[in-house]
Amino acid sequence: MSSVEDRVAGLANSLLNISDRSALDSDVGDLGVNSIDAVAFLKAVNSEFGADISADQAAGFKTLRDLINHLS
Repeated sequence: MSSVEDRVAGLANSLLNISDRSALDSDVGDLGVNSIDAVAFLKAVNSEFGADISADQAAGFKTLRDLINHLS
């Protein structure tokens, strides 16, 4: 099974067009993700991991690494 980081990076690549792994540590606000794509990404993460992360909770993650740490 793939690691949490690999799975989140795969979703970021396919849904947000973010393929550079260093972007996992970038401020989410600097990644140029629009709100529609962010909602689709959050839905995909919840589905992939069987999680129930709300939009408010996701807004508290400064980086994708914060999300990965939360899921790990």
